Amino acid sequence: MDIPKIYNAMANVQQYMVENPIGKNDENKFQKYKYRGIEAVVQAFSKPLKENQIILLPQEVKVSTRYKNEKTSLTRITGSLRFVCLEDGSFLERSYEGHSESTQGKDLEAAKSFAYRDALLETFCVPFEQVEPETTDEENEEQFQEPALIDEFKKDLEKASTKKEKVEVFKNYDKAAELEGDEETRVKLNLIYSKEAS
Repeated sequence: MDIPKIYNAMANVQQYMVENPIGKNDENKFQKYKYRGIEAVVQAFSKPLKENQIILLPQEVKVSTRYKNEKTSLTRITGSLRFVCLEDGSFLERSYEGHSESTQGKDLEAAKSFAYRDALLETFCVPFEQVEPETTDEENEEQFQEPALIDEFKKDLEKASTKKEKVEVFKNYDKAAELEGDEETRVKLNLIYSKEAS
C-alpha cells in the first residue's frame, strides 16, 4: 500500500520551519515594539509549501457577524483548512477558525487572516526564534508581568489631558493589538480605558 505523499510533504514543511523560525521583524513605530505580522507568517510558509507542492483550500467555511453597536461589528469564521498534495491529490484537514472586531467593516478580512495564520502555526508547531534557556522561578514571575505595551498605554493615557486625546490614545493602542491578533491585550486595554473614562 502506497503511503499518501501529503504526509512526507507536510513533514518536509515542518522541518523547514524548525530550521527557519519566524522572528519579530515588524515594528510598531508608534509604541516602539516589534511583533510578528500576519504577512510575515504567510510569507515564511510560501517557499516550503511551494517546494513540496502543497496548496491550501478552506472547506465548509461558515461566517457569522454581529453588531455590538452602530459602528462596531464582530465577525467569526469557522471551517477546516485542507492541505492538498498536488503530486497525488492526497490531503489532510485541520480546524480553521478566527475572529475580529472592527469599526471600519474590516473584521471579515481580518478574521480570515487570523484563521489562516493560526492554522499554519498550530499545524506545524512553528517555533518563534530560538528556544529560550531555562529560567528560575523568580525570572518566570517577571515574565508573567503585564507586557510593556500595557505600561506604555497607561503612561500615555495619564498624559492625555482631554477626553478626545484619551480616546485617540486608546484607539491607537487597540489598533496595534488588533493588527497582532492579540485579543488578550485588547481586553486589558479596554478595561484600563473604561476605568479611566468612568
